[in-house]
Amino acid sequence: MTALEKNIRQDIEMQTNDSAKLPSSSTGTSSSKNTKTRIPFLRSLSSPKSTTMLIDYFSPKKSVDSASILKKDDIESAIYNVSDSDVTDVEHDLASSYNPYDKKDEETPEEDLSFPEGGKQAWIAVFGCFCGFVACFGLLNSLGAIETQIQKYQLADESSSTIGWIFSLQLFFTYTSCILSGTYFDRNGFKVPVIIGTVLHVGGLFGAANSTKLWHFILSFAICVGIGNGILMSPLVSAPCHYFNKRRGLATSLSTVGGSIGGAIYPIILRELFNKTHPNDPNYGYCWGVRTLAFMDLFLLSISILLVKERLKPTIPPLPDKTFKTKFDNFVQVYLKNSFDIFAFKDMRYLFCVLGTVMGEVSICSSITYWGTYSISKGVSENNAYIIIMLINVSGILGRWIPGYFSDYVGRFNVAILTLFLLSLVEFVAWLPFGTNLNNMYGISVLYGFFSGSIFSLLPVCCGQISKTEEFGKRYATMYFVVAFATLVSVPISGAIIGGESSHEYQHYIIWCGITAFASGCCFIVSRYFSVGFKLVKF
Repeated sequence: MTALEKNIRQDIEMQTNDSAKLPSSSTGTSSSKNTKTRIPFLRSLSSPKSTTMLIDYFSPKKSVDSASILKKDDIESAIYNVSDSDVTDVEHDLASSYNPYDKKDEETPEEDLSFPEGGKQAWIAVFGCFCGFVACFGLLNSLGAIETQIQKYQLADESSSTIGWIFSLQLFFTYTSCILSGTYFDRNGFKVPVIIGTVLHVGGLFGAANSTKLWHFILSFAICVGIGNGILMSPLVSAPCHYFNKRRGLATSLSTVGGSIGGAIYPIILRELFNKTHPNDPNYGYCWGVRTLAFMDLFLLSISILLVKERLKPTIPPLPDKTFKTKFDNFVQVYLKNSFDIFAFKDMRYLFCVLGTVMGEVSICSSITYWGTYSISKGVSENNAYIIIMLINVSGILGRWIPGYFSDYVGRFNVAILTLFLLSLVEFVAWLPFGTNLNNMYGISVLYGFFSGSIFSLLPVCCGQISKTEEFGKRYATMYFVVAFATLVSVPISGAIIGGESSHEYQHYIIWCGITAFASGCCFIVSRYFSVGFKLVKF
């Protein structure tokens, strides 16, 4: 008999002896708590060389009455008659059956007590993250305005696909660097990563203001600003989750609304400043437009640093010693090896949630980046192209808040799936056949902005719903690390599809954006299926 089998037998015999000491149920004096027992060793087996029969007898969902304890002979037979081939299957079944965020778990008193669901500090944190998102996502939502400017003036000699690499690299570094800040936030808190991200974000914008060549923009705007944005993103998304559970969709939506407000304000400011001229400096308007953006972002991110504070602080085991080698090995293990949660992809709910987010981000990044140049190709003036981009972000304010509000009542996955399919419908039914003049583009931009808002506000919340709170930062960062590689090629692919900027090529570009949005909705349906099936329930 192996040591593990002996341990199993000892656990069962101990349970049997304890149960035998209980009063008989016929006396009427024993409570349900005393007459029903659970077998704890099933939860603690380091190896599943247990038995299918034992699982059937002692499942945590079943109770064992003192009058129906198994005989020792039955137990021994159960132990010896199961082969080692059951190891992986049993362990996988036990692990996959656990859903920390199913409806039943969300309603337990312990879960309710662990989240304030409001209060002064909670709403201050939401406001601080809101200010940070005005700077972080506001810039991302204004990429179309910046791309229109530099393609026409600063990099007029470069092709659309070449210029597209600037913005795809920026998005790539944004999403790859957030994996480090997500892990750091989970372990150490909010302020340090946000301070570092602020320095890189603002410094990169000042560098981009003085850029005149392709490699200038890659170094300053793509790499420096991109890394800064990525370091900012995970703490800004994760902090409200420390204070809200049932109202998490609303809290996250309210904070990410800052991105839409920034995306609405920034193009208007940039348009006015880009039009400024100076006789001795042809780039005068562009330089001061981007510098003004940098000063505004510095002010807003400083508010975030001062106001936001994490609530949940995990216990970090101390290092055995403080030598450089130990610290370095710990850094590599924690921030490089453990930051990417590859084992999370064994959870099919998480896998398809990530795939859906990838498709959604590819769709919106491809659309927003070339929205302005598409409008200009249809005869819209440069000034009106900035207004169209502004309309997308203004309608995105409601597009983030309204779906986020209803998601707490209807279900986050349910609302996300609905808005993604409606977004693809707008692209196929409205943008593709009717996006040919200014008035039509006004209406299409409003619809697009509203239904695309959920990509930024609800998709991270869906990831949080199928993740433990203390692991959300790492899982969120892992998800957007994967997104990074998709966005790295998505914008250049869109630029290559546009090619010579003919009407026929722009139609192919719209179809590409619509297909990716539709695929995103399909992936979230699969993720939902692995969580609750096809049942019409809140999820």
